[in-house]
Amino acid sequence: MTVRLGLAQIAEIGSRTLESSAEAIAAVTELVQRTTGVDITVVSEITEDGSYVFRGLEKRTALPIERDAAIPYGASLCSRIHAGESPATVPDTRDVPALWRHWLELKEGLGVDWDILAFCTRDVRLPDGSRFGTLCLHHLEPRGFSADEQALLEVLARLLGQEIWRERAARELAATLDALGETERARIELAEDVRHELRAPLQVIDGYAEGMLDGILSRDDDHLTLVRREAARAVQLLDDVVELARLETRGGPEQAEALRADETVLEMRDRLAPIAAAAGIELVAEVAPVRVVVPRKRLEQFVVNLVRNALRAAQEGGGSRITVFVRPNGVDAAIGVEDDGPGIDAGEAARVFERFYRGRSARDARSGSGLGLTIARRIVETAGGTIAVEPVEPQGVRVVAHLPSVAEATTGGDEATLKA
Repeated sequence: MTVRLGLAQIAEIGSRTLESSAEAIAAVTELVQRTTGVDITVVSEITEDGSYVFRGLEKRTALPIERDAAIPYGASLCSRIHAGESPATVPDTRDVPALWRHWLELKEGLGVDWDILAFCTRDVRLPDGSRFGTLCLHHLEPRGFSADEQALLEVLARLLGQEIWRERAARELAATLDALGETERARIELAEDVRHELRAPLQVIDGYAEGMLDGILSRDDDHLTLVRREAARAVQLLDDVVELARLETRGGPEQAEALRADETVLEMRDRLAPIAAAAGIELVAEVAPVRVVVPRKRLEQFVVNLVRNALRAAQEGGGSRITVFVRPNGVDAAIGVEDDGPGIDAGEAARVFERFYRGRSARDARSGSGLGLTIARRIVETAGGTIAVEPVEPQGVRVVAHLPSVAEATTGGDEATLKA
């Protein structure tokens, strides 16, 4: 059969109002089926999970498959062309043994009583060269495919690739713009929050400085100490804001290696114990050997933020002991801090990880940036974990992160648990 096709067939696609790649696939399938007169026309998508999905389907014979149905990619005739076992255009599939055998297997799976005796396919490729799927012609009788028909398939397959890529690019662009808009809103919100939070310490500093300059307040150690405390609070707030911004604007996780969480936590306990002792608080560690994948500096920062938060709570509530711990928990490692301070109510527990939220002790002591637990949460989530706050009986609070653990570590001693 000799079929002559011209630009009119291709132009017909351009004359239609197509709002999506799905509509373009349907229009191409219908056009090819009508102009070539074959029995079955298919536009497929070959998915990453190895499926051959019928995104476009026109047929003149009973076929037990409808649009959007799927078969394994390896069962499709196209897979034999991609494997190099058959040419892309076959006037009689019985002349290509590998393709014919494959059809007989597919025929049995479909449960049909007819044969595909002519076959012609072209890949639908995206502009980056990746394969989306195929545009295929099937016929139940031996049939030649003219140069015009093959050229039409080539052009329409390329047009489909362009349209599918355009739609995907448009979706990605829209998502990127949404993300940028959200980032800009977050930036403005953060700037407003920082301005609000800095106002209090700066007003205190300004007020006391003005009072001392005017002679209303004496320039003694008590007043200078208060000014220094408020200045330190402002500096800590700015440092925490910068650190949170760094964590939130990174595109992905930082480079990290598997490290011994128990060893890192013990080191941090040793470094922080003198600070706790100066406040009249005993800082102890209860750890078991476990490895997690997280940057060391982030795990150290996580422990510092939690201990700093617990120290404020313990001091305000008359507590005397803070425990940092590392505990294996199935496929996870439970890492956290618990104190014997005043505890926490349900309403407060639901908000402790919010940016700039301060608990009762922090508000009363006029200390803390309100970002310590927010930063801790971000560190944990970036490492693929979760974090929660829990009450401790008879009183106190436990902040615990669950991080994925890797191959179990070994210790040099006989005891599995180290206590310091």
